[in-house]
Parts: sequence; C-alpha cells; structure tokens
Amino acid sequence: MNVANSPAQGIAPTGQTTQLQLHDIHLPEQVSNFPTALGWWILLVIVLVCSFWLFKKFKKDRLLNAKKNQALAALKNNPELNANDCINLLKWAAMQYFSREQLAKLYGDNLQQFLQAQLPTQHQHSFNTLSIDAFQAQYQSPDCSSSEVDKQCQQATKLWLTHALPVKNLTVNSKELS
Repeated sequence: MNVANSPAQGIAPTGQTTQLQLHDIHLPEQVSNFPTALGWWILLVIVLVCSFWLFKKFKKDRLLNAKKNQALAALKNNPELNANDCINLLKWAAMQYFSREQLAKLYGDNLQQFLQAQLPTQHQHSFNTLSIDAFQAQYQSPDCSSSEVDKQCQQATKLWLTHALPVKNLTVNSKELS
C-alpha cells in the first residue's frame, strides 16, 4: 500500500534516486510604506486639527487671564496694601473685563454690590463679610484704617480676583448698576 507523497516515491524501483523538480526560494516584493492607508491620513488630520484648536484655546485663556494674574501678583507682592489700595486694585481689575461706562460711575456701596454680583453665589456672602468694613471706611481719614480691615480687604480682593475673573457672562443687568 503506497501512500501519496510518501518519501518512498523519490526512490526508483532499481534503488536509484531521482532528482526532484524544486525551484529556488523567491522572496516577496518589498512592501512599500506609501501610500499609507486612508485611515492614517484621517487620524493625522484629526490630531493636527485638535492640536491647533488646543493651542488656540490655551493662548486665548492665557490672554484672558493675563490681567487677572497681574492683579493677583500685585496683591501677593504687596502684603502691606491698605484697604483703599485693595479697592482701587479691584476696580482696576474689573475695568479690564467690564466696560468703563459701567464701572466709572460706581463707588462705595454700589461698587461693592456690583463686585459682589459678579461672584458665584457661594462666595458672595464671604466677600460681603470681608469687604464691608473696607468699603464703609473708604472715605474716612487714613488714620481710621486698621490693620484688621486691611487684611480682610486683602482676603476679599483675593477672593474676588480668584472667583469672579475672567468673566463668564458679560451681560450685566441695569438694576445691578443702580
């Protein structure tokens, strides 16, 4: 019983071996990297667009926060700011984000109410508590200012600069300005 493709097939009946008809080994052609599949090109475009968008967003946020960071640096670098200086710093920072017409006419309690309205609701009470003495003593003689009022006003200034800026919603009601 002969099995197909058995090793005994290569041997002739007389005991002589016959040569097998084998061809040389051929290597496949080199696979080219180009043209790359369409999916990779689409992925590359998506990555480039996202990178460009993130760069623009980062740059916009940096420009938007520049004046806020400048005011915070002024507050941090001058620990001896009195209450009037803190209020002036608050007004300067607010003028960088709001129109001059809105803020130029505000002073005292009206300015405090405007600033308080720009804060998120969870920080409004803290700002009011910390800054009320400073706004009341703003137009009194400088001798009446105490270091405790100055410290509280510095805390209120830092709170407002940190949480109210940059402005999320630029629409301001006319009732808030009265």
